[in-house]
Amino acid sequence: MLAKISSHTRIAGAVLLPVLLSACASSDVTGVTTASQDAVRSIRVSEVSVTMQTPKPNPLLEANMKSALEAAMGKCATGTVDHRLAITITDFEEQDVAKAILVGDEIELEGRAKFANAADETVTGEYFVENSFFWGGFVGAAMMSDAEKQLSEDFAANLCEEVFGVDLKQQG
Repeated sequence: MLAKISSHTRIAGAVLLPVLLSACASSDVTGVTTASQDAVRSIRVSEVSVTMQTPKPNPLLEANMKSALEAAMGKCATGTVDHRLAITITDFEEQDVAKAILVGDEIELEGRAKFANAADETVTGEYFVENSFFWGGFVGAAMMSDAEKQLSEDFAANLCEEVFGVDLKQQG
């Protein structure tokens, strides 16, 4: 016969289970120099550059960011005026898988996105993008295994939604 589970074990399980299997995300896009709606509608991104201004270089994040932005901008920046999109990553806090499994861990990605007219380099709009993800437990650790790719895709999707009004997550 199975032994009874003590009330302390049930309480501990009820408290720890959400932590062991949790994940949540937040994002924010703030206009530094906000483009008018007419200017936004005219933007077509013809070139993407990514610069890391973080203490530790991360070529994987840089490559994933460039790829995600090139794919996303083709879907949301569909105007007629060629623009350069310059991304400057100013903060990236990497994950600690062991910590995530035990108590949870947060990953933060912050950067600036500047849209400039390709012909004359006039800045059309500049935005500060911040994404943070709190992941816990085994589910969190599994989700974090490809963090650079996921963070890059979310960064690009948030930029599309907030600047161009195109929700890439709804498009699939």
